[in-house]
Amino acid sequence: MTGLTRALGAALLLTSAWVVLAVGGWSGVVYVLLFALATIPGLPLGFALFGRRHAAGWIAGALLGYALTAFACWAIVFLGAASRPAFILGWGALCASTWVGITVVRGRDAQPLVELPRWSPAGTTALLLVLLLVPALVGRPFSKIGAVDADGNRLYRAYFTADFVWHTALVAEMTKHTQPPRNPYLASEPVHYYWTYFLVPATLASLTNRNVEQALELNAFCAALLFISAIYLAAWAAVPAHPFAVALAVILTAVAASAEGLAAIVDLLRRGQSLAVLRELNIDAISSWAFKGLRIDNLPRAMWYTPQHATACALGLLSVPVAIWGGVRARTGAIALAGAALAASVAFNPFLGAVFSTVYGVAVLIDATRQGAGRRGIGRHGIAAAMVLAAVGWCVLNQMTDGAGSALHIGFVNPARNAPLVTFFLSFGPLLVPAVIGLWPNDASFLSRARPAVIGIALSILVMFFVTLTVDVFWVGFRAGNLFSVFVPALVARGFVASGLPRWKPVAIGLAFLTLVLGLPTTIIDAYNTQDVGNRLMSVGGFHWTIVLTPAQQEGLAWIRTRTAADAIVQAEPVVRKRETWTLIPSFAERRMAAGLPISLMHVPAYDQKSEQVRQIYASTDADAAWRAAKQLLIDYLYVDGTERAAYPAVSKFDAHPEYFTPVFTNAEVGVYRIR
Repeated sequence: MTGLTRALGAALLLTSAWVVLAVGGWSGVVYVLLFALATIPGLPLGFALFGRRHAAGWIAGALLGYALTAFACWAIVFLGAASRPAFILGWGALCASTWVGITVVRGRDAQPLVELPRWSPAGTTALLLVLLLVPALVGRPFSKIGAVDADGNRLYRAYFTADFVWHTALVAEMTKHTQPPRNPYLASEPVHYYWTYFLVPATLASLTNRNVEQALELNAFCAALLFISAIYLAAWAAVPAHPFAVALAVILTAVAASAEGLAAIVDLLRRGQSLAVLRELNIDAISSWAFKGLRIDNLPRAMWYTPQHATACALGLLSVPVAIWGGVRARTGAIALAGAALAASVAFNPFLGAVFSTVYGVAVLIDATRQGAGRRGIGRHGIAAAMVLAAVGWCVLNQMTDGAGSALHIGFVNPARNAPLVTFFLSFGPLLVPAVIGLWPNDASFLSRARPAVIGIALSILVMFFVTLTVDVFWVGFRAGNLFSVFVPALVARGFVASGLPRWKPVAIGLAFLTLVLGLPTTIIDAYNTQDVGNRLMSVGGFHWTIVLTPAQQEGLAWIRTRTAADAIVQAEPVVRKRETWTLIPSFAERRMAAGLPISLMHVPAYDQKSEQVRQIYASTDADAAWRAAKQLLIDYLYVDGTERAAYPAVSKFDAHPEYFTPVFTNAEVGVYRIR
């Protein structure tokens, strides 16, 4: 290791320690160690695939290990054997099966199944440089989740309520070890969501009695390190001779992909407005606000808000080096392990996993055509296809995808058809010039290695504009943006190489500087706004930028969390709460509701129907009718605070009729009533 490598390693260790301690204190260190243990079962698989002395072996092993541990946790819950000893024994058996099994099948000194180019010290240095992005981007935002102000209020940036805070509700539900997990916003139904990623933090939180929020943050931080590593690995596999060009490409893709921030700054200056207005903008959605087009999230948002999607991408990316350096003639073991990674990607997110599986399949078919491989050679890749189909069946078994098929629409419709070129260039413009240069046909060997990246970019653009979920017209744009961002670094890196980066020619330097200038403002603004819990203003969308939980609310929610049965149904009024505190009870009291209006799940009529029944319980002046309605919905407790009292004066009936509604908790703001 060079002095620079050691310095970067020390910097990564120190900044990561700062994030872990800021989020979870010394107990956070314990969680990170447990996360590391969760990756161990996959290490022999990664070593078998790419080699013990290659970074790819460690990256692949850690990701596969996380997925295997998640499936082991599921199996124990599925069998109804959830307990601390069972989880520990299950993990131990999994480790034994992979470590001993690989040794028995392949021997101790077997060559890697896929012969990648040699991993150089420069590759390690470049990878460490890229990994420093993670603590730099997530440290401050994560440390501000649930920050406490001078008055004792807990503060949550509104960006996090659509994802992180709802994930808190999901993981809290999963710690109950019900199979399948119930819908915390519709307790009578299972939750139809791809919850595989959350099995690990849910299990670790339940085993260690850890705060669910801290478990999620620390898990997301560790997952982000693996996510960025996988992006680097996939791009490096296409441009292995230039690790620093790959590092530059990944860094610029992460922090300078979108020109929306610069566009917003120019627009404000042109209209003579203060740049302070930037605090009130969802900056990575300017393409939607200004042009009614698609909303395409950048890579930092995947790390901040949606680690489940990021991990699905990371697992899918493991198939890229196999497709490049193994191709149609890859060894059977390599095909099986690529199939395992793709299957895990499907289980973590069926949509993303399906795209990565298609990329792998098309790349292999093209390689088969070029090499004249027969049906037998192609047919061996049916192993990977079979594993992907098994993962689809597993998702169906767990009712993850119920209703998604009917919501899928194929066609060029709004918002995709609104100013598509403008919105695309706003979202990815800074990267397009180096990416196009990277496609210049002057290096046949690179174009062959870039095949998965080109296929992935083409598919991401295709689904971005021609696939829509009718229940959430922006969802596919978000995920397609993730796909574009994880595939494009290979082309960007090649663009810098073709421009003379290894010799630091002025063209390459100018191109990198221009990309940074065009794209960095978006990330700076977004990162600042993400951690800005001091902004108490109302957004144009009708919600406050910072959601506040008062000390009185915290006391009431803590009482529910600690003094009611884990499977109790505790109901707040969902209609009046809208998108600000829609997940108050499931996320912070960790209890199910009979009815809610979740903004992060597919909208079905039952949410509206039952929420209207709940609204009548609070609005009606008839205590007997309200009690009967609550009993019909199987509600155990009703929750009331200033929100309900301001909207429904009739909630006074709960205090006036203890024969129906027994007060079990009361403070200056909150009342909790047990249904008799």
